This record gives sequence, C-alpha cells and structure tokens, in this order.
Amino acid sequence: PQYIYVLQYMGQLNKQSQKLFLQYVTGSPKLPYGGFAKLNPPLTIAKRLTPEGQHPDSYLPSVMTCQNYLKTPEYSSFEILCQRFDYALKEGQNSFTLSQ
Repeated sequence: PQYIYVLQYMGQLNKQSQKLFLQYVTGSPKLPYGGFAKLNPPLTIAKRLTPEGQHPDSYLPSVMTCQNYLKTPEYSSFEILCQRFDYALKEGQNSFTLSQ
C-alpha cells in the first residue's frame, strides 16, 4: 500500500523538507489555516501506472499541483520511495512539466 509509505515518509520529514513536499504537491510551501483538512481540493494520493515491461522503481512520483494530486508508482520498498521522493522534492522545485 503506497499511501501508507507516503504517510510514513511525510511523518519523518523535518520542517524544511515538509515545505519542499508541500511546494512539490500543492504549489505552495504552506498549508491553509486548518491544515491538510482544509486543502481544497483535498490531497489525493493515487497509484501512478508504469508502462508494461517497465519497473516502477525507475520512475519518480508526479503531481498535478492545481488538484493537489500526487501520483506514486508502486515502489518495491519504503527505502526506494524515500529515495525517489527525496530526489523529486529537491530537483523538481520550480519546474513545470506535463505528467503522465
């Protein structure tokens, strides 16, 4: 269950990384007053499908910031998820691309 890994990942982030995560997923480094419960639209975590024959571990998570929609591949372990998310949060700041 990837969403459990994502929640575990979010729980271990320091303040700076929390801001990077929020910026990556929502486009803003801050939550609205009231926290995640007040995000509009609400944060959605979905499985990112990978092309047939490709391994999910080789893909990064992707987002639709205007919808607060996080798509994560079905990584083989929590450690791989952490590596891919750490990379995406650091390298994906201030960039915009169309996602699959």
